[in-house]
Amino acid sequence: MSGVDRRERLTGRLDDSLITARTIPRLAPGLLDRLRNVPDTSSAVSDALDELGRGGCVPPAALTSVWGDDVVVGQSVTLRYRRLDGDVSTNRGAGRGRVFGDRDLYGLAEPGDVAVMDCGGTRDAAVVGALSARWALKAGIAACVVDGPVRDTASIRDVGLPVWSAGTSPQAARYRLEVAELNGPADLCGVPVHPGDVVVADRDGVAVIPVDLVEQVVDLCERGLRDERELIEVIDAADGLEDLVARTAKGATPT
Repeated sequence: MSGVDRRERLTGRLDDSLITARTIPRLAPGLLDRLRNVPDTSSAVSDALDELGRGGCVPPAALTSVWGDDVVVGQSVTLRYRRLDGDVSTNRGAGRGRVFGDRDLYGLAEPGDVAVMDCGGTRDAAVVGALSARWALKAGIAACVVDGPVRDTASIRDVGLPVWSAGTSPQAARYRLEVAELNGPADLCGVPVHPGDVVVADRDGVAVIPVDLVEQVVDLCERGLRDERELIEVIDAADGLEDLVARTAKGATPT
């Protein structure tokens, strides 16, 4: 999207000071496609992150897919919310918590990016619903990954936007949360996420790759896939369990 005036993609309803970065570090073309070609992507990425000692993963018990079978790989743009004090009536009267950051987050993104939302531990106020999902698709968002609730899940499925969330709530975040920061450091269930980091999400969970490690992770995933395919050939060629044990006795085997 080089040459695009991003101001035309933003609503203008948020104070500019809330946007920490309008652009994110971009990866070499083709790198993410290589990662998408690795089966069981989040598991492969998790193994690579273990070897490198950075990044992290979130299990599906913590972040669940609205769909169930989506596989998404994309660079992240981030939005962080904070809880308002006071009750809904008080905040409504004071005009607090009326403007949200999802539309502008989508405007800061490029097609194929993943919108990451950190709700600061909130579990009773939804930050993505049917209208937000439609806006995200119009912006080319690949998925939303929300450490917090969403709502209108039947409509989100109808729209076709992949979404992972910490749960659902019929209550909107309006008058309950406010925008803290766009494109700054965020958190997914204890895993740090920075703008540009790669998010891998599938039915096994969500993995976060620091942007400076992506090439190493891709190399490790491809190497692991080659090793796995070689082991599959050994398993399939074995005459029985005893033969398989004998053929693999020299070293550790992956899961």
